[in-house]
Amino acid sequence: MDQAAGGTLIDTLYPCQYRLVSHHFFRVMFAAMSTYPYTMQPIPYELSVAEQREAQLMLQHDMIDRTLSIKTWAILAAVTAAAIAGLVLVDGYSTVLFWLMLVGVVVFLVARIVGWPYFIRWQVERELDKHQLQAISGIKIGVQPQGLVMVQKIGAQESRGVVSWKDFSEWRENDKFLYLFFSVKGQQGTQIIPKSMAAKKLPIETIRKHLTESVGAAK
Repeated sequence: MDQAAGGTLIDTLYPCQYRLVSHHFFRVMFAAMSTYPYTMQPIPYELSVAEQREAQLMLQHDMIDRTLSIKTWAILAAVTAAAIAGLVLVDGYSTVLFWLMLVGVVVFLVARIVGWPYFIRWQVERELDKHQLQAISGIKIGVQPQGLVMVQKIGAQESRGVVSWKDFSEWRENDKFLYLFFSVKGQQGTQIIPKSMAAKKLPIETIRKHLTESVGAAK
């Protein structure tokens, strides 16, 4: 093949206009892939025993209700009012009972508001110690417009399922994890997603967007 005067073989096979179009095409493609809000393919999902314990403890801590009901506040107010009235109207050793009533109210409040979370954490740790947790591996997850894709390798075969966004009933999040609660064919399930998976190109913001649209804001 004769080369054009002053040109190279590459110039002959790939004219400048074609090379410019090709480079522009690939730049557009790479830009589109970098902004694609879903996963091109499922991403390996792993959760160590330590991560599972941390996730469970953080979830239980966030779910603790530290507020007191109106009925409880009414009882405490009545006991406090009676104790104060007794201290004002009664003298001598008889006031000991009313002092004990006030101390009891204070102890209850401290135990309920401050000590209750530690008690719950202790209970959760006991339950976790009873069950031999195992590291989770061999699973892949993906994010698609129709839902959360889950792929599990069983032997030489892969089992694939999709949890539709409408199947999620609730979701929570903290600094390290997303907690997704769903129900499929009557079976309840929970998916814990470490936010660190964002480094593996898992689109955390897309998950938030779909869950907010189908369920509402995180609790």
